[in-house]
Amino acid sequence: DKKIITMGIVDQIKNNEITTLHLSEPPEDYFADTGAFVDAMAANTSIEKVIFDNEFLSCSIGNQRAEIVSSVGKLPNVKSVVLKDSLLMVGVCVTNLAKNAKSLEELDMENCLLQGLPKDFGLLKDAISANASMKKVRIHDCTAPNEKVNLNSEMDNLKAGLSIDVGGEGCSVKQ
Repeated sequence: DKKIITMGIVDQIKNNEITTLHLSEPPEDYFADTGAFVDAMAANTSIEKVIFDNEFLSCSIGNQRAEIVSSVGKLPNVKSVVLKDSLLMVGVCVTNLAKNAKSLEELDMENCLLQGLPKDFGLLKDAISANASMKKVRIHDCTAPNEKVNLNSEMDNLKAGLSIDVGGEGCSVKQ
Protein backbone atom coordinates (compact mmCIF):
# COMPACT_ATOMS: atom_id res chain seq x y z
CA ASP A 1 0.00 0.00 0.00
CA LYS A 2 2.79 2.42 0.91
CA LYS A 3 4.45 2.06 -2.50
CA ILE A 4 1.17 2.78 -4.27
CA ILE A 5 0.65 5.95 -2.24
CA THR A 6 4.20 7.29 -2.46
CA MET A 7 4.82 6.42 -6.12
CA GLY A 8 2.64 9.46 -6.84
CA ILE A 9 5.32 11.84 -5.51
CA VAL A 10 6.89 12.17 -8.96
CA ASP A 11 3.51 13.27 -10.36
CA GLN A 12 2.99 15.67 -7.44
CA ILE A 13 6.40 17.23 -8.13
CA LYS A 14 5.81 17.40 -11.90
CA ASN A 15 2.32 18.88 -11.45
CA ASN A 16 3.45 21.55 -8.94
CA GLU A 17 1.17 20.18 -6.22
CA ILE A 18 3.56 20.60 -3.28
CA THR A 19 5.63 23.41 -1.76
CA THR A 20 7.62 21.23 0.69
CA LEU A 21 9.33 18.05 -0.46
CA HIS A 22 10.28 15.88 2.53
CA LEU A 23 11.60 12.41 1.66
CA SER A 24 12.83 10.03 4.38
CA GLU A 25 12.37 6.50 3.05
CA PRO A 26 14.65 4.68 0.56
CA PRO A 27 14.34 6.10 -2.99
CA GLU A 28 12.69 2.96 -4.35
CA ASP A 29 9.73 3.65 -2.04
CA TYR A 30 9.10 6.85 -4.02
CA PHE A 31 10.19 6.12 -7.58
CA ALA A 32 11.50 3.29 -9.74
CA ASP A 33 13.50 5.53 -12.06
CA THR A 34 15.85 8.28 -10.85
CA GLY A 35 15.63 9.92 -14.29
CA ALA A 36 11.86 10.39 -13.91
CA PHE A 37 12.43 12.03 -10.50
CA VAL A 38 15.14 14.33 -11.89
CA ASP A 39 12.91 15.27 -14.86
CA ALA A 40 10.01 16.04 -12.51
CA MET A 41 12.27 18.25 -10.39
CA ALA A 42 13.40 20.14 -13.50
CA ALA A 43 9.75 20.79 -14.42
CA ASN A 44 8.71 21.98 -10.94
CA THR A 45 8.10 25.60 -9.98
CA SER A 46 6.18 25.16 -6.68
CA ILE A 47 8.72 23.59 -4.30
CA GLU A 48 10.26 26.06 -1.85
CA LYS A 49 11.67 23.70 0.78
CA VAL A 50 13.43 20.35 0.40
CA ILE A 51 14.29 17.97 3.23
CA PHE A 52 16.11 14.73 2.48
CA ASP A 53 16.80 12.71 5.64
CA ASN A 54 16.89 9.29 7.29
CA GLU A 55 17.18 6.61 4.58
CA PHE A 56 16.39 8.65 1.47
CA LEU A 57 19.92 9.70 0.51
CA SER A 58 21.81 7.12 2.56
CA CYS A 59 20.12 4.25 0.68
CA SER A 60 20.84 5.71 -2.74
CA ILE A 61 24.01 4.79 -4.64
CA GLY A 62 26.70 7.35 -5.58
CA ASN A 63 25.57 8.44 -9.05
CA GLN A 64 21.90 8.29 -8.08
CA ARG A 65 22.61 10.42 -4.98
CA ALA A 66 24.56 12.95 -7.04
CA GLU A 67 21.70 13.24 -9.57
CA ILE A 68 19.09 13.61 -6.83
CA VAL A 69 20.98 16.30 -4.88
CA SER A 70 21.99 18.16 -8.04
CA SER A 71 18.34 18.13 -9.22
CA VAL A 72 17.39 20.27 -6.21
CA GLY A 73 19.47 23.05 -7.75
CA LYS A 74 17.17 23.05 -10.77
CA LEU A 75 14.17 24.08 -8.65
CA PRO A 76 13.73 27.78 -9.50
CA ASN A 77 11.91 28.67 -6.26
CA VAL A 78 13.64 26.53 -3.64
CA LYS A 79 14.60 28.71 -0.67
CA SER A 80 15.58 26.13 1.95
CA VAL A 81 17.39 22.79 1.64
CA VAL A 82 18.11 20.35 4.46
CA LEU A 83 20.36 17.37 3.71
CA LYS A 84 20.73 14.90 6.59
CA ASP A 85 22.11 11.47 7.36
CA SER A 86 24.08 10.89 4.18
CA LEU A 87 27.39 10.80 2.40
CA LEU A 88 27.63 13.91 0.21
CA MET A 89 30.20 14.60 -2.49
CA VAL A 90 30.99 18.25 -1.80
CA GLY A 91 32.61 19.04 -5.17
CA VAL A 92 29.79 17.53 -7.22
CA CYS A 93 26.48 17.36 -5.33
CA VAL A 94 26.57 20.25 -2.89
CA THR A 95 28.51 22.67 -5.10
CA ASN A 96 26.10 22.13 -8.03
CA LEU A 97 23.16 22.62 -5.71
CA ALA A 98 24.54 25.89 -4.29
CA LYS A 99 25.61 27.15 -7.73
CA ASN A 100 22.37 26.37 -9.58
CA ALA A 101 19.64 27.12 -7.01
CA LYS A 102 19.18 30.82 -7.76
CA SER A 103 16.59 31.42 -4.99
CA LEU A 104 18.33 29.37 -2.28
CA GLU A 105 18.55 31.27 1.01
CA GLU A 106 19.39 28.49 3.49
CA LEU A 107 21.50 25.35 3.12
CA ASP A 108 21.64 22.96 6.06
CA MET A 109 23.75 19.80 6.22
CA GLU A 110 23.44 17.66 9.32
CA ASN A 111 24.95 14.30 10.29
CA CYS A 112 26.61 13.94 6.90
CA LEU A 113 29.88 12.49 5.71
CA LEU A 114 31.24 15.31 3.54
CA GLN A 115 33.45 13.68 0.93
CA GLY A 116 35.95 15.82 -0.91
CA LEU A 117 39.36 17.43 -1.03
CA PRO A 118 40.19 20.93 0.23
CA LYS A 119 39.72 22.25 -3.34
CA ASP A 120 36.14 20.88 -3.33
CA PHE A 121 35.37 22.91 -0.22
CA GLY A 122 36.88 25.91 -2.03
CA LEU A 123 34.51 25.31 -4.96
CA LEU A 124 31.60 25.12 -2.52
CA LYS A 125 32.66 28.42 -0.93
CA ASP A 126 32.87 30.03 -4.41
CA ALA A 127 29.41 28.70 -5.32
CA ILE A 128 27.89 29.98 -2.07
CA SER A 129 29.63 33.33 -2.51
CA ALA A 130 28.32 33.66 -6.07
CA ASN A 131 24.74 32.86 -5.02
CA ALA A 132 23.19 36.30 -4.39
CA SER A 133 20.15 34.91 -2.52
CA MET A 134 22.13 32.83 0.03
CA LYS A 135 21.70 34.05 3.61
CA LYS A 136 22.57 31.09 5.83
CA VAL A 137 24.72 27.94 5.71
CA ARG A 138 24.65 25.46 8.57
CA ILE A 139 26.94 22.43 8.83
CA HIS A 140 26.16 20.44 11.97
CA ASP A 141 27.50 17.09 13.26
CA CYS A 142 29.30 16.34 10.01
CA THR A 143 32.51 14.44 9.36
CA ALA A 144 35.10 14.67 6.60
CA PRO A 145 36.74 11.33 5.79
CA ASN A 146 39.73 12.91 4.03
CA GLU A 147 42.56 13.62 6.48
CA LYS A 148 43.50 16.72 4.44
CA VAL A 149 40.15 18.33 5.26
CA ASN A 150 39.61 19.94 8.65
CA LEU A 151 35.94 20.87 8.79
CA ASN A 152 36.45 23.36 11.60
CA SER A 153 38.97 25.31 9.52
CA GLU A 154 36.71 24.96 6.45
CA MET A 155 33.88 26.47 8.53
CA ASP A 156 36.23 29.30 9.55
CA ASN A 157 37.08 29.86 5.87
CA LEU A 158 33.39 30.08 5.01
CA LYS A 159 32.76 32.50 7.88
CA ALA A 160 35.73 34.69 6.97
CA GLY A 161 35.00 34.95 3.30
CA LEU A 162 31.22 35.23 3.19
CA SER A 163 28.90 37.96 4.37
CA ILE A 164 26.22 35.46 5.35
CA ASP A 165 25.34 33.58 8.53
CA VAL A 166 27.55 30.48 8.68
CA GLY A 167 27.00 28.22 11.64
CA GLY A 168 27.39 24.71 12.89
CA GLU A 169 29.08 22.60 15.48
CA GLY A 170 30.18 19.10 16.23
CA CYS A 171 32.12 18.71 12.99
CA SER A 172 35.16 16.48 12.98
CA VAL A 173 37.79 14.82 10.85
CA LYS A 174 37.37 11.06 10.71
CA GLN A 175 40.35 9.36 12.31
